[in-house]
Amino acid sequence: MSSNLVAFIIGAGSNIGDAVAAKLREQDYKVALGSRNPKVDGKAKGHYFPVKVDAQSKESVLAAFESVSKELGPVNVVVYNVGGQYPPPNPKDFLSIPLDDYFKQSAVGLNAYTAAQAALPGFRDPVHKNHPKAFIVTGNILVYNWVSSALHWHTLGIQKTLEARLIATSAGAYEEEGIKFYYAFLVGRDGGIPDYDEEFLKSGPIHADVYWKLIDGEKKHWEQRFDLDGKKFPHEERL
Repeated sequence: MSSNLVAFIIGAGSNIGDAVAAKLREQDYKVALGSRNPKVDGKAKGHYFPVKVDAQSKESVLAAFESVSKELGPVNVVVYNVGGQYPPPNPKDFLSIPLDDYFKQSAVGLNAYTAAQAALPGFRDPVHKNHPKAFIVTGNILVYNWVSSALHWHTLGIQKTLEARLIATSAGAYEEEGIKFYYAFLVGRDGGIPDYDEEFLKSGPIHADVYWKLIDGEKKHWEQRFDLDGKKFPHEERL
């Protein structure tokens, strides 16, 4: 591979991660696929670099960036595609979530900061002077619907609130350097929470298309929401 374009997808799963990785490969990117248990089949071997990363651990995130930079070169695109939930063991007792588990789940949101800080030297590397530089978080609408959300979504909402705040601040802080930060997420056709089976599980291709346009296009508002048909929805100024 002769290209200097390097992308790192943290949370490279079978839906959004796979689709975004394939889109970036089409654009001559070397793509690192980060997950807890990375696997690359024979067909993909040679096109992608699998790297082990646990988004609950800042040490793991930092080690993964070091590995990617050593193997592929400085990163100019990062997709933080991580999320999880830990429902209360007792549905009638919200505060029954063990402290250790609550902090581990919150760390997924906090480590978006770790990833952004680790990505910055790559963004600033001279090799990427004329390349796009983007950090994209796969978000969701929970950052706005936290009051009405079911209890079992609480920890995921905490993650996304932390990530959205990070992106909102970073987008303005690094604008003059040409580094783009986005909190992008799928909504239902009515602008609300998308149906999991009928919309979210089919959303890989539209995520890939939207993310590529954010990476390669002119800078846009830090929050980007879209539906399965590619329709854009206006952002909200609540943060």
